[in-house]
Amino acid sequence: MDPHLSSIATLAWCRALGLADDALTTPGLVWRVDATTRTLRILRVGDAVAVVGPEMAVSAIAGLPPEHIDESSIGSVTGGHAVRIEKLGLCADWVDATRVRDPLISHETEDLAELLRHCPPDDVTETDLSLAQPARSFVLLGPDRHPLAGAGYRELHSLLADVRVISTPEHRRLGLAATVTTLATHDALDAGLIPMSRVRRDNLAARGLAAVSGYTEWGTQMTVRLPAGP
Repeated sequence: MDPHLSSIATLAWCRALGLADDALTTPGLVWRVDATTRTLRILRVGDAVAVVGPEMAVSAIAGLPPEHIDESSIGSVTGGHAVRIEKLGLCADWVDATRVRDPLISHETEDLAELLRHCPPDDVTETDLSLAQPARSFVLLGPDRHPLAGAGYRELHSLLADVRVISTPEHRRLGLAATVTTLATHDALDAGLIPMSRVRRDNLAARGLAAVSGYTEWGTQMTVRLPAGP
């Protein structure tokens, strides 16, 4: 991973987590209590770990050695709640992974909404390719103008482009996702942003798609949704 690229991504994540800009530049553990959320977030980049969330969960994890903060220990201190683990990747260059010649692309919100309606709800939730602005979306349309696959990104502190991808179940493994991923990634690079992929650790197909699209795995985010307190 290019050190300059990594340092910019680290800065963006420090700001997103409400930490000092240099909080993740050295190995070790940093943490912050956020009383406004019930979501516990743990970011690992190399030997640096950041923990942000409700006080009880943060205090429990902050007492662990950084190298022991993993899915098992997080599950233990949070009462066995599910831990969502995502691999984060960064893209440094324009890699062409398109598989469709002269694709018909729409940037319209209506086409993105139609695409999401034709995808399984769990996929929509996992991808989180929402209609929220500011965002850029690239929806690949079929000959009948029905949406088949889409990619888009939201800016993270004007430094990163958080790229998400989804396709309808019947149109997977056809190169459509690779095509829209390339378009979204190149658009972000042209805008002066660093594209970032974010996929579940156990989603090998999505991790493979990110790899062929030019992304190198850079960090890991673990997330736990905690129930409301008494």
